[in-house]
Amino acid sequence: MDTEQEQWATQFREIPITFHHAVQTTDDQAIRRRPAVGEWSAIEVLGHMIDKMFHWSNRVERILLEERPILPGYDQDTEVREHGYQRADPAVLHERLQQRCERFAALVASLPSSALQREGVHGEYGPMTLRRCIEAPLESVPEHLEQLRAAQER
Repeated sequence: MDTEQEQWATQFREIPITFHHAVQTTDDQAIRRRPAVGEWSAIEVLGHMIDKMFHWSNRVERILLEERPILPGYDQDTEVREHGYQRADPAVLHERLQQRCERFAALVASLPSSALQREGVHGEYGPMTLRRCIEAPLESVPEHLEQLRAAQER
């Protein structure tokens, strides 16, 4: 039977595949269309997933290495805008997402079970265990997938 960490690692490795299938790369207008003012296009949602994997994996690393580190939040809209995802090549973003998810998966797979209750203090949410820092980005995948699909359909 797989350990919990191996199961999470598998889930992280599935994210890029799932998003690759969801993005309609044959219709450039559809992936770049913003459904409404202040909402992200499908390609921006894809970019946000790259940022999300980066930040959450860094939080896991910090909790593993430091004693109750402060885990700063980040401005998601600013990062999406500053990284220029709206104009990005979808193939490049897919590759970056695959790399970020693989890095996160390898980190999670290597964690000892004894580390899962270590804590950090998130700037917005307060104390968070390492376990929660793994589960939170995984739990957000269905919502972001739906957001991406809805943006392409409008």
